[in-house]
Amino acid sequence: MTSTYQQLCPVLFGPDAAGELGTKVQELGGTNAILIYDKGIGGTGIVDTFVKDLKEHSIKTTLFDGVLPDAPKDMVNEAGKLAQDKKVDVIIGIGGGSSLDTAKAVSILAENPLPIDQYYPQKQKAFTQNLPLILIPTASGTGSEVTAMSVIHDEDTDAKEFVLRPGNLAILDPKLTLSVPASVTAATALDAMSHAVEALTTNCGNPKADLLALHAIRLITENLPTAYINGKDLDARTALSLASNFAGMAFGDASVHFGHAAAHEMGIRFHMPHGEACAITLPEVIRFSADVIPEKTKQIAEALGLTVPENINGLKIGEMAAERVRELMRSVGIKSLKDRGISREDVLDCAKGAVEKNWFVICALKKVDEEVMKQELADMYDNYR
Repeated sequence: MTSTYQQLCPVLFGPDAAGELGTKVQELGGTNAILIYDKGIGGTGIVDTFVKDLKEHSIKTTLFDGVLPDAPKDMVNEAGKLAQDKKVDVIIGIGGGSSLDTAKAVSILAENPLPIDQYYPQKQKAFTQNLPLILIPTASGTGSEVTAMSVIHDEDTDAKEFVLRPGNLAILDPKLTLSVPASVTAATALDAMSHAVEALTTNCGNPKADLLALHAIRLITENLPTAYINGKDLDARTALSLASNFAGMAFGDASVHFGHAAAHEMGIRFHMPHGEACAITLPEVIRFSADVIPEKTKQIAEALGLTVPENINGLKIGEMAAERVRELMRSVGIKSLKDRGISREDVLDCAKGAVEKNWFVICALKKVDEEVMKQELADMYDNYR
């Protein structure tokens, strides 16, 4: 069987990498930048530092600090209109997944007509993508800086839609993550782990994705407890930044599947942070296909730090690995669905939307229809307390 793997955009990685932003914008030919971020990032002083650097390189700046969680369609169009009005020639996304996703979508709208929904893949409307796009994550979770997908919450359909626009440069500076709160550190790291685990358990993976995903799981397992307790530990933060980046590359090639479909629907229904919703799905994703891919499940278990006994089947390995993830989740304060005050009935009611709104369920190693999804959601509710 053949497979395809690639690198969508170059990555500038390491402590103090963010200090090279002005130089990199000049190298890409930018003279008039829009910086896209949320008000939380705006209050940290990070953006002020970037603006100063850009001005020192004679680059004009426009600021959009209105990014909202899950990148609502109307907000994306508002930011795109601003980019058009200011005639920007470079787009810079700063922050978490929603900010980076918004920047990707705005990079389309900066040089193509509004609104953004006409560029959903199912609409098949072509667009130009000549303006440089720089993506700078400030948390270690989504890996959005190295994927093409920009996830958008379409308020009209109440679904998570997407457009495809990769960046031209990713800048990963672990120092930007030092002030991330412990709860967000946990959620984002487990989001990255969900990318890695789902990339390892799809029907369209490749050797590069497998290698990156396994290393990401190992890095998260070894470094999340330290970063959760001591957010100023730069070594742990650097490891988590690298893990998130590697996991992003992995699922960018191999896709995600029913775990993210469930997380998307639960996120919309219950207003859960995306990383926490993904964390809830993780143990069941591992168990789901353990009988189909026992050797790969063993590799996942070993990356989680387990010693796997000889002569046990894939299902038992999957159970071991799933419980190891649950232990990690408990140690970093991930609440169960029940503890969030969500009823089992309401969780099971997510099955239909999770399957119908998320085409990528077809990437799972077994068929996932509404009944299968309902059982997986039941296990997510029952097995993590």
